[in-house]
Amino acid sequence: MRAFLAFVLAARAALACSCVGPNPVCSAYWNTPVVFLGHVVRIETIRDAGENLVHFEATRLYRGIPSKELVVHTSTQGSACGYGFAEGHDYLVYGYIAEGKLSTGLCTRTHEVTDRDADADLQWIEGLSKAPPGASVFGHIVKLSSNQEGGYDRSAIAGVKVSIAGPQLKTVSSEDDGNFRADGLAPGKYVVSAAAPRQYAPFGAVNVTVKDRACTEIYWGTKLDGHIRGRAYFSDGTPAGGLYLTAKLAGSNPHEPWTWQAGHTSTASDGTFDFPELAPGSYIFAVNMDFTGLREGDYYRRAFYPGTVHASEAAAVTVGPGQIVDDLRFDLPPDAAKPTAGVHVTVLDFDGKPVPRAQVLAYDDIWENSVTPINIRADETGKATFTLRPGLHYDIEAYVSYPDGTQACAEPVGVDVQADQAPIVLALSHHFGNCRPFRKSRGESR
Repeated sequence: MRAFLAFVLAARAALACSCVGPNPVCSAYWNTPVVFLGHVVRIETIRDAGENLVHFEATRLYRGIPSKELVVHTSTQGSACGYGFAEGHDYLVYGYIAEGKLSTGLCTRTHEVTDRDADADLQWIEGLSKAPPGASVFGHIVKLSSNQEGGYDRSAIAGVKVSIAGPQLKTVSSEDDGNFRADGLAPGKYVVSAAAPRQYAPFGAVNVTVKDRACTEIYWGTKLDGHIRGRAYFSDGTPAGGLYLTAKLAGSNPHEPWTWQAGHTSTASDGTFDFPELAPGSYIFAVNMDFTGLREGDYYRRAFYPGTVHASEAAAVTVGPGQIVDDLRFDLPPDAAKPTAGVHVTVLDFDGKPVPRAQVLAYDDIWENSVTPINIRADETGKATFTLRPGLHYDIEAYVSYPDGTQACAEPVGVDVQADQAPIVLALSHHFGNCRPFRKSRGESR
């Protein structure tokens, strides 16, 4: 599956600390090399290395290095998972060895301790010597339903039977809050499995290894498991394998991707496809709905089920709760022509003189959403030549960057490309670098 999520989430910050969890204390403690309670006496910043050296006086050593004075390395940036310590404060530090240095960060259970008697981690760690033998497996089970903000609403599932099979066999059920728990297990390897409610997507079995007085936590989420299934064929009747398909709720706003309720899949070599885990609703689906084919020679055209290039002619497929809609036949229209038409462009400045080295861009409007344009730099005489697909519509525009940092742009010109396409002249019209907002719709005069 192509990187759809990367497109939808592109507005998020490029740098962010991302952690994998859950990681409860009864698991983290046994899997962390160094654990201690300490007091920060000094913080030394190494700017060239982008890290802080945090000098601790250890109050209590629980695991690892037997030293009263410890130096912990952490990034100066929270976006790089650096932990923000403060001088004079006390912390329970979960440390690991990286490149020979004791380090920690935001993705550990390291945290400030303001009340030792009320700190849950400390109470668990210091109670280990009196804890009964046996390991624990626990977790949480929820239903996920799409919301209008592009995320999911979560609700607990009660009464799900969970099987824990290994050195011992136990079966427990989730409570009203979705939680389940099995204690007193013999140490060893287990397979933890559960059966999802009817009409919901199945849970995957989880393989875990637990130590004595340790634990593992499992989070299961499931969605209504509606399906749209069928087979796609090229216009010559051969199976259409390797195509990227998207299904969206009918009526979705193409300019608000964060609100899309959509499914994504690819066709197998025999043309078969399956959109799983669809919420109830009416969907339209298409090949290359939002993106071009990524590989040379891929089917290029955007085409909608049952076999049209126009979204307005797409057939809506209605899926009920957990319903499987099967045996659909998707006959693809003939692909767009290969790029063979030479399109000659000249860029002129505000005075009608050629603009050397201008950037000229050609946007193919075959997709609903903006895709990367064909981008060519004009020569010293302001001329550039594209090789485009005859029969398709393109918006062609230009911009120039001046030595003083300012820019200017030429408004897009719409072109229905022909094999013998006439030359195009683009004239700079605005003293900024983006004339894309001036693009006219297909029905407007150009």
